[in-house]
Order: sequence, then C-alpha cells, then structure tokens
Amino acid sequence: MKKIFLLIAVLALSLVVVACGAANKNNNQTQDKQNVEDNNNDVTNGTAGNAGTDGNAGTNGTDKNTGANTNKQTNAENSEGLAKMDELDYLEFNLDIEYGTQDEYDVELERNKDGTIEAEIEDSINGVRKEGTDAFNELYPLVKKLTIDQQTSKEDAITEVLDVFNLKNDYTKFEVDITFKDGTKIEFVDTK
Repeated sequence: MKKIFLLIAVLALSLVVVACGAANKNNNQTQDKQNVEDNNNDVTNGTAGNAGTDGNAGTNGTDKNTGANTNKQTNAENSEGLAKMDELDYLEFNLDIEYGTQDEYDVELERNKDGTIEAEIEDSINGVRKEGTDAFNELYPLVKKLTIDQQTSKEDAITEVLDVFNLKNDYTKFEVDITFKDGTKIEFVDTK
C-alpha cells in the first residue's frame, strides 16, 4: 500500500513540475511579444535578449554578463519604438525567401492593434535568429529604406527588397507580404 501511495505522489509531483515549466515558458513568450520596443542602449552584440530568445541570454531575460534584466522596457522606450513605426508606410512587413531546400531568410516587423510591436529574424544562411528589440533594431532601418507602394510592380519590389536587405537573387522562392497604414495588403510571390 505504501508503494502505491509513493507512486501516486511521485506522479502528482511530476505533473506539477511539468505544468509550472510550461506556464513559465508561455509567460516568457507573451512578455517577448509585449517588449519589442526600440532599445538603442547597451545591447548591441546580441548577448542579451528578451527571455533568451536570441539563444544567448538566460531564460529569465537576464544578461549573463551584467545580471541586468533586459525584459523590462520603459514607457519612453515603448513610445520611441511606436513613434518609429509611425514613420513607416507599413503596419506589417513579412519577408520569406528560400534558397534551395535548407537555407531561408525570414523576417517579420509588425505593429499590432494593441500598441505592441513584433519583430523577428530567422536567417539560416548566416545562422542568425533574433526576436524583440534586437530584431527591431536591425529591421527598422531596412524597412524604412523601402519605397514599395500599391503601384510597385512585382519585379521592382523583388529587386528593391533584395538590394535593401543585401540578399542574393538566386532564390528558389520569394514572398513578401505588406500591409499599409490604410489597411491595403499586397503580396508578391516568385519561384524559380
């Protein structure tokens, strides 16, 4: 009888530990999406990140070198990031380029209706993965350079994106989705 009680206690404890770990992971992901404002302070080399999403910071969002919490953004930083997004002609910019079967360049920059900003870079060509502030800081100046509008041709849009993002034109699939401030959406897809 004691063995059955012990087995039930161990199983219950295991479930509690797993549930707490999953809840913490979901909480960190939510914080990542809410904390993607421009931060031009001391995090420039990717050694810190929001909840460890860049692969170099711990899971609690603390810089390994200084112990500083990098998850918290001030209202001024949030306002600055939103002000920069207001300078763009786009609410959303999504780019997905495939090179063969293994290399891909995928980026997203989006201002949500709730006032949060999402930014993400997945670049398997150069082994780069960034989210949050680091991704925003890299993507914002590139997207700001784009002059694509509703009248831009597919060929011109592809050429401009490749030039601005400094990417090769030997892709196997190219896809860019843009949502403008007026709600108009355009999509250009090309395969080779």
